[in-house]
Amino acid sequence: MNSDSDKNAEHYFDPDTVRQSGQNYKKVWLLSSYGEKQRGGYQSLKTFYEFDCDTDRARSYTMLLYSGTMASGNTVGAHHDELKEWFNYPETSFFKRISTSICEK
Repeated sequence: MNSDSDKNAEHYFDPDTVRQSGQNYKKVWLLSSYGEKQRGGYQSLKTFYEFDCDTDRARSYTMLLYSGTMASGNTVGAHHDELKEWFNYPETSFFKRISTSICEK
């Protein structure tokens, strides 16, 4: 499992779960675990992302929120994005570091 720190959170993904989605896209589940409870009562979340390996953008499909760290405790919320809007991410973000890793695979 690969990890990446971003301020108050640790972000993880399992390289073995990366899936090809079309010619230039990769899908992967990311786990984000926070040092403190976040607004809404969650302390970690798992999000299913699709990355566009050519244009440095991503979109989320599903987000599951957990009361404890590392996806432990109760599920306290879920979001399923019907629109699946793409968003761009900066070169210095954890999204860029993760996309670089999974797009090379």
